[in-house]
Amino acid sequence: MKPLRVTQAQQDPQSHTDCIDQAADKSIVVPDKQVTIADSFKGENSWFIATQIPTDFSIQVQETTYNVHKFPLISKCGNIGRLEVQPLISNSSNKLNLENFPGGSETFETILKFCYGFPIDFNPENVAALRCAAEFLEMTEELEDGNLISKSEAFLTFVVLASWKDTITVLKSTETLSPWAENLQIVRRCCDSIAWKATKDELTCEDAEHNQESWWFNDVVEFRIDHFMRIISAIRVKGTKPEIIGKCIMQYAKRWLPGMDTELEGIRGYGHGKSSLQFSIFSGKKKESTGYSKEQRTIIENLVSIIPPQQESVSCKFLLQILKLARMYSVSPALTSYLEKRISMVLEDAEVNDLLIPRYQNEDQGEMAK
Repeated sequence: MKPLRVTQAQQDPQSHTDCIDQAADKSIVVPDKQVTIADSFKGENSWFIATQIPTDFSIQVQETTYNVHKFPLISKCGNIGRLEVQPLISNSSNKLNLENFPGGSETFETILKFCYGFPIDFNPENVAALRCAAEFLEMTEELEDGNLISKSEAFLTFVVLASWKDTITVLKSTETLSPWAENLQIVRRCCDSIAWKATKDELTCEDAEHNQESWWFNDVVEFRIDHFMRIISAIRVKGTKPEIIGKCIMQYAKRWLPGMDTELEGIRGYGHGKSSLQFSIFSGKKKESTGYSKEQRTIIENLVSIIPPQQESVSCKFLLQILKLARMYSVSPALTSYLEKRISMVLEDAEVNDLLIPRYQNEDQGEMAK
């Protein structure tokens, strides 16, 4: 009995008994005839079907090597079928390394089960990775009716995009699937679906603004900045009020820019002259790493770029707070200048403490702007 071995390094096939005894092992054996799926599972950590057919092909995904049979994969995967006639896997080694495989070894193992005839349990956590991986492997209808591309597409279209919660989950999962999720329009479709659901029930009464922001802000602000911008752009296109968009931007800044709510902690002494004061903005806090600073600068620059132009869209306090951080993280002069112009139009709404805008000289100290 020749099992299809799933191991951390390529090994020779072992016996059926060995497969059961090794609790940490995962094994698959393909049948030489069709068998009932329910009779195929032989243990919590092992999966195999009795067969006399030896494995004849090795595929490596990340750190895992899969010893498999060519035919089940070639019959469903155009990519592997095309490579099979090339020297890479036609030589005696019969080994293929799938680099940058979408979803990694976990997704590949699910696809491997599909190729051997086991059903796939699609869910919002795995469907994006399976769709991308199916595209990578070219699992089209030309090879077999009901192949993985069509099945995963159907689940995305008719199940995921019909649900707010599932769409949020899928969009979060695409953060590790670039560029496949972008090229397959999964990101765009999710962002459009979220925008449509966030605005479809827009009310006309006076409390419409409150009802809108109370239910979708918390989910939307959890996305990384590029996906957040895509969602806001889609929402803006649908005619959402600028003050609603502005409040969502302010909530995002509060979520991802910790310094937004930090007040100046007092005057530390005189600086270069009586006209200037020198102080510590975040006294007692550790210096941030270069990577963190770059991430914060990117968030600030992107948020400023999508603030609606209307004066009422964001508060003067928010503009002053983000200007402080913009100077702290050295954002582009053009955006800093834009913030200053926006502030000048609503300066009458400022509070005294908000007007202390530092001119940073190093990581810890700054000179108060005149």
